Amino acid sequence: MKRVLLTCCTCILLSMLVGCTSTSNLVKGPSVDASLSLEQKMESYDIPKIEMTYPTIYYDGQLWRERVTELVRSSEDYIILSSFLASSAECLDELYSLIAQRAEEGVRVYFIVDGTGAFDMTETRFHLIPLKFLRDSGVHLLEYNPMSASRLVAGPKILLRDHRKYLIVDGKHLAIGGMNLNYISIGTADNNLQRDTMYEFASPQLCEVMLDGFVTCWNEQTWDEVRREDFSVDYDFGKDEEQYVAWFANQSPLSDMLAGMFGSLLSEAKVSVKALPFLPFFDQYLLSVFRQTQERGVDVEMIIPFDSRVSNRKGVEFIAKDLLSMHVDLRIELESEESQRLLHEKLMIVDSRYVVIGSSNLNYRSLTFAYEMSLVIDSPALAKEMEAHFATIYEDTVPITKEQAEHWRRLDNWPRYAFGIIGG
Repeated sequence: MKRVLLTCCTCILLSMLVGCTSTSNLVKGPSVDASLSLEQKMESYDIPKIEMTYPTIYYDGQLWRERVTELVRSSEDYIILSSFLASSAECLDELYSLIAQRAEEGVRVYFIVDGTGAFDMTETRFHLIPLKFLRDSGVHLLEYNPMSASRLVAGPKILLRDHRKYLIVDGKHLAIGGMNLNYISIGTADNNLQRDTMYEFASPQLCEVMLDGFVTCWNEQTWDEVRREDFSVDYDFGKDEEQYVAWFANQSPLSDMLAGMFGSLLSEAKVSVKALPFLPFFDQYLLSVFRQTQERGVDVEMIIPFDSRVSNRKGVEFIAKDLLSMHVDLRIELESEESQRLLHEKLMIVDSRYVVIGSSNLNYRSLTFAYEMSLVIDSPALAKEMEAHFATIYEDTVPITKEQAEHWRRLDNWPRYAFGIIGG
């Protein structure tokens, strides 16, 4: 009865804030239509099929910073950057000074940063230098939905965020993933550096789709309008490399795209699902889709990161009892020197074939309130590499017991869980 009451309270709270917004496409509609192929399901949610090269994967933020610096330095025409949290710091001065320099030299630089950047509550807050100085060098800087008193008139829409992390350079180089352009993601060299991934690949098809989305989004948010025809694509770049099929979801807030994508993929699972669900604040439909997946005999493995931020940890712990009731192999990282480096990855592997990467967390907020980018890549070779990566993380985990989950399912943990549903 307590569980039902808490779920109802959460749903009422959500309804007050966002009206009819729902993640129900995880468990109904085209995503679970057995007569449709995966490709047809993706089409029904307007998720285009593209081809791409095998990605170069960056597991280390400092290596990714070096690569971004290299790409910015070699740029000739335009640079497009998007980051949920972005700010300079002493250790990032070279990168941001170079971005400013390239803009002064005539390279068109467009930078989208979410309005929560100034409220970064990670270790970055002690090293935070806002990016408004870039405008002095000619960088086109867009702050999405800034957090301010004047924005309170927007009401519930203040919850909408741009959570994407991506890079486009000269219509050739593309990258998406989970790393922000701030101190904790790509700056520090100590244990504050988050564990995360970025994926770089070549794909003229994807470049076209990403540019289409960028121009539409940019022009909706600013008077500094751009034209799609002003951003060229190099159609020969990467064409001699082996190509892999993928589906690209570029979601706008209050859309059903990601719910449909994850629902479609999980409904296709036959053998296994491995997931790194950063901040897994599940609503009833996320719980239902994993329950249905497990009930079909699919082995589901899920690793919860160790989070030193106590309030986040308590919110995540609250949901453990529900996940264990599905017989999910639910693990949590051991508290150690390594786990102090927060695991910020977003990854899911299905049937040792499909790999889901991108910016989206597996939670209600990402699937509902945010601009997000996710790729579903059909590649057993990539799946094998990512399963090996998953296994190294798995080695340093322990199973969550029923006793632990029961202890965590306390009423005083519910407020953080309810807030996490909305705020991620």
